[in-house]
Amino acid sequence: MIEMDSKKWNEKIQNNFNDAAYRYLEHSNIQKFFAKKIVQFIKELNPFSKKMLLENKLSRKKILWDLNNDLPPEINNCSLLTSNFCIHWLNNPEKIIKNWFSKLTPGGFLIISYPTKDCFPEWKDTCKKIDIEYSGLNFLCSKELLKDFKSTEIHYSEQFNYLENFEDVYKLFRSIKNVGAQSTNCKRKTVKELKEIQKFWPKNYNNTVNLSWQIEIQIIKKL
Repeated sequence: MIEMDSKKWNEKIQNNFNDAAYRYLEHSNIQKFFAKKIVQFIKELNPFSKKMLLENKLSRKKILWDLNNDLPPEINNCSLLTSNFCIHWLNNPEKIIKNWFSKLTPGGFLIISYPTKDCFPEWKDTCKKIDIEYSGLNFLCSKELLKDFKSTEIHYSEQFNYLENFEDVYKLFRSIKNVGAQSTNCKRKTVKELKEIQKFWPKNYNNTVNLSWQIEIQIIKKL
């Protein structure tokens, strides 16, 4: 395994997402699926005035910001902060979400979604079977992520299973690259290793392959 300092790792992630930006919207199906779930949760929480939101839409602005740092000082006393498929890319997710939580006004909500450590069992099992290093990310453990929050602050927590299906592992890995999510600390796989992975990856009845995700959504409320 190749170890990389946090600065180089962050640059690698940034470059991969930059390269995929033009095709991200077309291929980010799982991200869009859970973004819609978050929107539904927000509707159920109903923490805002519709007219106020429409006013904000007219004057909204975008900020280019490194989320490994504290949020900009102008973001404070918020009723709602959301993060979809983001925190697992950050250097210290536990510290980051505590910082985001501190920016909420009492009664405000932090909604986060992220892949968990139980993602990609097919990939992990195949690599173990043929003694090839697993090169995917090791995602987050919700217990570790939420260890500093009180149980009364966890307004909602649920795991969702999401299955992707591909013609072969080559198209599976291409789908990861299409959204810029291919960053890894491992050496790039050789053609021979990829062929081995394709050969031993569990197949469906029609010879296609699956990639299983486990996604956690948490709503944390500031009391």
